Amino acid sequence: MDANHHIAQLDALVKVIAPGIFIFTVSVILLEVALLRFRKVSVSHKGGVVSLISGSFVFGLEAVADFLFYLALSYWLYQHRIFELGFKWYVWVACFLLFDFIFYWSHRIQHEVRLLWCFHSVHHTTHEMRLSSAVRGPMFEFVMTPWYFIWMCALGFHPLMFITVRTFSRVRGVLEHVNEEFVGYHPWLNKIFITPDVHRVHHGRNVRYLDMNYSEIHSIWDRMFGTYTEYDEKPEYGILKPINPDNFYEVQLRAWRDLYHDLKETSGLKNKIKLLIMPPGWYPDGRDFRAKTLKRQLQEIS
Repeated sequence: MDANHHIAQLDALVKVIAPGIFIFTVSVILLEVALLRFRKVSVSHKGGVVSLISGSFVFGLEAVADFLFYLALSYWLYQHRIFELGFKWYVWVACFLLFDFIFYWSHRIQHEVRLLWCFHSVHHTTHEMRLSSAVRGPMFEFVMTPWYFIWMCALGFHPLMFITVRTFSRVRGVLEHVNEEFVGYHPWLNKIFITPDVHRVHHGRNVRYLDMNYSEIHSIWDRMFGTYTEYDEKPEYGILKPINPDNFYEVQLRAWRDLYHDLKETSGLKNKIKLLIMPPGWYPDGRDFRAKTLKRQLQEIS
């Protein structure tokens, strides 16, 4: 089969997957809202709307970018693959594990590099944990996120396999944001998987929870690299800087506005570059509000 035929196959698959994921996600979000209202659990309707609008941009622009560029690129990379891997069951397992491993590190650097945090911080601006929180993302996520993973096709993982694994990971990622009313604490599952209560820790702005539990599916990566912690106190959700989580423009643009202001106030090219690549909370004038610094200070007090 020629390249155009394969790209047409990928186009057809994404034309089914993209709206399918969107419809599924909106459906479970609305179902959760209905169940929360039935249980008389208070939620922010404005916050939910902001999350849905953000998610519409994320899904919509990603689908357009896939059609215009990323699908063709994935197949071009596969044509120039390093290994002939095929479709055997263990290749699927390897693809799944590698994708999850890359997710861990891509997620981690988005917390540890301020320029990338300007994208990712949007996801953390919500002050509540429910399924709508899963789709609150940066409008221009499509500019950054695909580059973490698409090179897997150059290794020899077929684009159809890659898209299937990506889809499963995305759906799983949505479900792990479910409200605590519906899924509680399961310590035996936490030893292997990122459960909803483990992911709630990641969204907490409690100092001891900062920059922990990065994984999407398996908690083994966090355990392996020292970023795992258990849920042992109710998280206070959101980011450290005060922000209105119910204002779409504030949610999407605040981190960029703050970065622009700090760059203007910083003298010297070296310091400006460091401001972009150092973790959020680092400043060239000696101020240090990085997560690791706040944690060390908390330990010294306790």
